[in-house]
Amino acid sequence: MAQAVQLGISLAAIGAIFWLARRMGLGGDVRIRDRDHACQIASDAFVSFKCSDAAVDLGGYSALVRDDDGRHVLIWILGNRFVTRMLSRDVEARLDQKQLTINPHEPGAEKIILTLGEAAQFWAAGLRHIPQ
Repeated sequence: MAQAVQLGISLAAIGAIFWLARRMGLGGDVRIRDRDHACQIASDAFVSFKCSDAAVDLGGYSALVRDDDGRHVLIWILGNRFVTRMLSRDVEARLDQKQLTINPHEPGAEKIILTLGEAAQFWAAGLRHIPQ
């Protein structure tokens, strides 16, 4: 009898923790939802950055965002958070058909591959004109 009560209390506690985690939004799928979301992430990371255009990877794992001054921000997911980096003129990028590969030169970060479809050529060209 005591074991049945203990089991019932344990199951209730597990259910309560599950409900609380869901309510807090923990354990969800972390992805960049759309262009507006990518712009918001970049604007939150860099106060002076005003997004004018964005391209989100087809899987939602990375994005490129540009402002009117030609500055570019690369966003990618690392674990359960977004990483943002302002790209410099000497960024290492490679275009391969509909994919753009960018090396952020970050410790622990591999090259970021953005599957942008037809827009990949447009964004690759834009990276060649980043201001100093």
